[in-house]
Amino acid sequence: MAQTTSESQTERKYHSTDSAYVLPNDVIEQERLDAQAAAIVEMIGGNPCLAPIDTLSTVSTAVDIGCGTGVATIQIAQKLPATKVYGLDISPVPEQAQRMAPSNVAWAVGNILEVDWNKPGDDMMSREIFTPGGLDYVFGRMLFLGINDWPRYFSTIHEAMKSGGIVEHQDLDWKFYRVDTSECLSDTWEWHRKVVQAAEQSGLSTRAGSEAAPMMRSAGLKVMSTQEFEFSFVPSSKTPNSEAMGRYVQAKLLPQYPELLRKMLGSQDLADNEIERLIQECLRDISSEEGIHQKYTVTLAKKA
Repeated sequence: MAQTTSESQTERKYHSTDSAYVLPNDVIEQERLDAQAAAIVEMIGGNPCLAPIDTLSTVSTAVDIGCGTGVATIQIAQKLPATKVYGLDISPVPEQAQRMAPSNVAWAVGNILEVDWNKPGDDMMSREIFTPGGLDYVFGRMLFLGINDWPRYFSTIHEAMKSGGIVEHQDLDWKFYRVDTSECLSDTWEWHRKVVQAAEQSGLSTRAGSEAAPMMRSAGLKVMSTQEFEFSFVPSSKTPNSEAMGRYVQAKLLPQYPELLRKMLGSQDLADNEIERLIQECLRDISSEEGIHQKYTVTLAKKA
């Protein structure tokens, strides 16, 4: 079971797990995740999910993978009061979320990449949540820093879903673009090239949003739709639905960026002063103009 450990040099707490996930697990991070969840909902139109789950009468079992603080899990459970909704993460959700959750929520600790139907025992993930052919709805959001084997991720989901079941995947690409365009700004940034290299060396995808559809098809899922949104790093009136996201990034995410970059770049055999230089260039670049953003893609698919 994943637990929380601390790193004395930063006084931040992290997940004690073999997962690729590199972000902290403490009160500061939980507050950031809650603020991010609210900004995402506003960005995509006011609902946490774009799948028409509240119009379906046959959703008996659902799972929120990488549920974090449990915000989306609770929202899904409230939309589907007759559905058993699992919230799965590599560490336990905060106690406050456990107290707030409706009775149809069940929390679990684990990594979907470790599901093993052939392993004997009473593992909750393999024996209950991801029972072959048992899930009606699978939700996953912002998993790009935690999943380092996407083919296995989507093939596990496919195996665990009922025929006609829906999977909703919401995720980011790592490139940065000019507001209201697809003009890429980050291709010439040195720090960005090094971060992308570090991510890919660890098995993380830098296109977890835009490449979800082909990965789903490869797993045997039928893609129903894709929608793209601007995950703004600086607010712009040109993209009003993303202004809250820009405010969130400036207030909550950017202060955490230096530590994230130190962790990512630490695998690149760089001197400390070189890493600090790249961090300063990053902070300058990603706040360099209004509306600068990453692409956030919501992909819906179903099992035939």
